[in-house]
Amino acid sequence: MTKDSKLKLAKVLIALSFVLILLGVGLDLETNVLIQPTRNTHTIASSTPADINITTTDTPISETTTTETPQKKPDKSKGTNSSQSSSTGSSSSNNNTGNNYQAKKPQQNATVPETIESKNNTLRNQIENKYNVDIRYGTETNGYTVGGLSTVMLTDANRINALLNELNRNLALYPNSFFKEINTGNYNLSIYLLKRYSQKNVTGITDSTSQHVIISLATDYSYIESLHHELYHYIEKYMYKRGANYTTWNLLNPDGFSYGNINKGYSFTNGNNRNAFFVNDYAQTDPYEDRASTFEYMMAQSEASCLQTGTTIWKKAKYMCEQIDAVFQTVSPNVTEYWERFVYN
Repeated sequence: MTKDSKLKLAKVLIALSFVLILLGVGLDLETNVLIQPTRNTHTIASSTPADINITTTDTPISETTTTETPQKKPDKSKGTNSSQSSSTGSSSSNNNTGNNYQAKKPQQNATVPETIESKNNTLRNQIENKYNVDIRYGTETNGYTVGGLSTVMLTDANRINALLNELNRNLALYPNSFFKEINTGNYNLSIYLLKRYSQKNVTGITDSTSQHVIISLATDYSYIESLHHELYHYIEKYMYKRGANYTTWNLLNPDGFSYGNINKGYSFTNGNNRNAFFVNDYAQTDPYEDRASTFEYMMAQSEASCLQTGTTIWKKAKYMCEQIDAVFQTVSPNVTEYWERFVYN
């Protein structure tokens, strides 16, 4: 091969290398799309939040917790779940209206009364269809384990009915199609209504180790606070997928503070100091729990003084509102959503 031929071949190889490099960069950019916030206040970048968030309380369930009377299995059977993988299956139903229901031979034109299990199943189906979530309870959660903890299933059909009604009212506080948007973004959601976990101070767990996220709730506690706390973990998981990140969050914490080192003097629940840095001690464990705990207060029925305009926790709440506005198409910066009513007032 002549010198000129070698030179031409070298030029061709160099040009081909540049093409391959450019293709590699292009592919990398394709998988790391950045979203610019609609409110030009905070940068959105990529990061990965925790996959399992276990929420605990300082007041564990006592040994004298009210026991339940075993009830009939709900008509909607989804099988017993003992692993993450089984939770991704589709829902199925059967025609069992209650194994223990002893119906008399109906008279002509008589109507058989609807059982509480049937009412629960109907209500559950309505919630699932409206909010694009999957709900499980009773024997459907038997054997469920998560984060190294086992669980105790709910068996009281009347208690389940009350919980389903509370769930329906609280999901309605979010914008129309809010959960559908997350579902469409490939993060579908199951909500497991449990009695309790094997560790008594655990109130709820969000398992997002896969794109099928499972929120399980210990309903021996007042579970609405835990519901909104865990829902925020689900919401933020989707936000991070869309490129969200709280890049300046730590600037709102005390100088020298690091998560995991609890200082009770920094928490609102210890003395109701409106100028506290965190809503409670648990919020000091990591930034994800800090935001989820703050969101829990943002969704509360009444405004805590730590959310009043100008406080540090109000600034954290405002930051969160701005990030949600930036990511969600179903949320408009021009509309005051339920979680924003204490922030923009």
